[in-house]
Amino acid sequence: MARVLALMALVVAVAVPAALAADPVPTDYKNAAKYCKAVRESKGVEAFQTAYGTNKNKKNAYGKCVSQTAKAKAAKREDAKKDDDDDAAESKATADCKKQRAADAAQFAKDAPGFQRTHVVADSGHSVQGDQPQALVEILRGVLDA
Repeated sequence: MARVLALMALVVAVAVPAALAADPVPTDYKNAAKYCKAVRESKGVEAFQTAYGTNKNKKNAYGKCVSQTAKAKAAKREDAKKDDDDDAAESKATADCKKQRAADAAQFAKDAPGFQRTHVVADSGHSVQGDQPQALVEILRGVLDA
């Protein structure tokens, strides 16, 4: 009786991890055919044929698996390429925006030369608008009237 229990414990110890093992992941394999071969080995032939086969006898399962996996990988590559293209376009748009802002700042400085001077307000602390709002109003009036 003890031998039978020991044998059953050994079988369970070996069979349970194999049954609970995760299915292979396509990114772990170099190509779709190798991935499908690993899935067929991990699931068993009948379960693999049931999952992927589409004809009466399910004998086309391997080809369908390879086709689906290859298409999914190609779509993923296309998405990644599209994201890279979007990033490049966004970078160009950002650069164009910065250039335009710099041009606008130069135009503003040309149109309002009073803003190029530095105005020091005594006892203003960190911000003039918070500590000395009246002094700020006077500075702005002087610049705008000039």
